[in-house]
Amino acid sequence: MPKVFGPEHLIYVCCAVVLMATILIVIKKYVKSERSLSLIIHSVGIVLLCAIVWNRLSICMLRDGMRQLLPGSFCGTSSLVLSLSAIFCKKDSPIFHCVAYIGGLGGLLTLIYPDFIGQADSIFYPMTISGLVHHTVMVLLVLIMLKTGYLKPSLKKWHYYPIGMSLYMVYGLFLLDALHYGSAMYIDSPILEGTFLYWWVLGPIALALHTLFLLLWTYAEQNKNKKNATYGKTA
Repeated sequence: MPKVFGPEHLIYVCCAVVLMATILIVIKKYVKSERSLSLIIHSVGIVLLCAIVWNRLSICMLRDGMRQLLPGSFCGTSSLVLSLSAIFCKKDSPIFHCVAYIGGLGGLLTLIYPDFIGQADSIFYPMTISGLVHHTVMVLLVLIMLKTGYLKPSLKKWHYYPIGMSLYMVYGLFLLDALHYGSAMYIDSPILEGTFLYWWVLGPIALALHTLFLLLWTYAEQNKNKKNATYGKTA
């Protein structure tokens, strides 16, 4: 049975990292126009949409039933919203300034610690492999956006993150109260069983990490611009 940090998990992570790095290098080297970049973002968005639909259908058919087709987790919801946003929204959309960060962080943490990987004897069990794939594609899409400037982190757009998080919670309450989900958005259950990591703990931590990320990104960009300006004067 596959285990976290077991051979199957580590092999998958290595393959995913190599694939993502290769794609990012190719995009950086060969993609020069906005039209080409938009086509890539839209294409990866379609792949992500297919991956999350595959995952939800697998979960519904093998475990929960079709009444729970809508995703009830932060990562599942982020994959769905981010894929649709990548397909239909413009560059640096306000939606990206929430969903991309939540999805990127959640996807990365899940790839490192996929607690669902041991639910069957094979990593290729539909619920398992589709879960790994949609998290991987989501992380890839966020990295492409950040690397190419399709998403431009900005302290001026910080407020979109808490607003978006609030909408996640409203959606979670809808799933619990209207559709009678057993759990959603860690409102009534922790991220890890037996811990205190409910939404009211995870929310402030995520907000603090987001703020720190924006501060570091802004600092790095300012230093980069200063170096470019200095080099331009001395050249």
